[in-house]
Amino acid sequence: MNSKEEVLKVLEALKKAGFNPVDAVFEGAVGVKEDTTLEFFQKLEDAGMLSGVVRVIYTTGENKVRFVEIPVGHQGGDEKQ
Repeated sequence: MNSKEEVLKVLEALKKAGFNPVDAVFEGAVGVKEDTTLEFFQKLEDAGMLSGVVRVIYTTGENKVRFVEIPVGHQGGDEKQ
């Protein structure tokens, strides 16, 4: 069974048990340096299906590793009450 099938079966089992699955999210890392992956990533953000941070990792002239974080998607702090 692949991951997609497993997630769908778990969602269905929760529904059958009387629960209301609200969402299923991926937590992890996906490299988005390549243009095609970054384009797909942007489509997810435009559709409101993305929330998190893109971490751009780079090295300095002294070969020290550094990173810059770019928030993407809905960050949750601007909801109206």
